[in-house]
Amino acid sequence: MDRLESLLGASIVIEGMGLTRIVHRALGSRRFRIHVTAPGGHSWSDFGVASAVHVLVQLAAELTRLKPPAAPRTTFNVGVISGGTSINSIAHDAECELDLRSEAPEALGAMVEQVRHIVTHYQTQRWRQAGVQVEMDGIGDRPGGGIADDHPLVQAAMRSLLAVGIQPQTNMRISSTDANIPLSRGLPAVCIGVTDGGNAHRPDEWISTELVPKGLQHLLALTWWTAQWLVGRE
Repeated sequence: MDRLESLLGASIVIEGMGLTRIVHRALGSRRFRIHVTAPGGHSWSDFGVASAVHVLVQLAAELTRLKPPAAPRTTFNVGVISGGTSINSIAHDAECELDLRSEAPEALGAMVEQVRHIVTHYQTQRWRQAGVQVEMDGIGDRPGGGIADDHPLVQAAMRSLLAVGIQPQTNMRISSTDANIPLSRGLPAVCIGVTDGGNAHRPDEWISTELVPKGLQHLLALTWWTAQWLVGRE
């Protein structure tokens, strides 16, 4: 991205679902992996020895009690949790992955500090004497950004939808997409879908293949109008 930035005039990001929506506001997100190690052992003969799984599930339970503000909208999610080797082993190793999102960088930063406070408590106080170690590493950072509703790129996306007979959503949604990076660097970008579907991020997620031709027409029209706009700026 750093090498290409000076060559980019605008970015069009493509997703599967969301044919009627035009995303031009980037939702900031931070992601962390929390890793716990402990002595472990046999579930019978070593009963009472610290378990990485037991520590992690208690820590994760505290994470579920985070206090995000009602506004700006801010969310959290423990999306992955894993560890242990067998049912009769006291776990030596366990980890979870945490996703934080917010419409405002300040609120997102405040949530990160809440998480750090919880992890620090486990690192320095609660389990220190039991041979437990807790580490937190960043595994994702999508900065926020955006362009206005009346930006030429947004207007071109609306026109291209109307040109293929699709009514755009009037409430332009904020979302975390691959458009985050260009938007965060001040480059115009929109994220569009080429069809519709449902049950996003679930095993039964689906899309409508019948709408793909219109979605591709939308993409081609948007690409054409964007190119004309960029040429006109020179």
